[in-house]
Amino acid sequence: MKGVLIVAVVCLAAGVGLIFGYCDGTTAFNFGLPLSATSLHIDITTKGLPALAGLGLTAAGAFLLIVATIIALVGSFQRRDVPLTRRQEPFAE
Repeated sequence: MKGVLIVAVVCLAAGVGLIFGYCDGTTAFNFGLPLSATSLHIDITTKGLPALAGLGLTAAGAFLLIVATIIALVGSFQRRDVPLTRRQEPFAE
């Protein structure tokens, strides 16, 4: 389970890093009064192989993150019949 989660985080980080690392976009924030006139504009343009690889890695990371969540949920509801160790046994006189 931990391996799936680690691979998911690495894939997400690499994918988003490729997309934003090779980005030729612009960002603008305009503050206005009244507050309804405030706007945020983000333009991300990534071309070529980094766009394809970044999108693929991000999608794979998101999928693996969903798989890791399902594994964690199933594992939390499973009952484990583990024999008690000597320390976990109740004290008897």
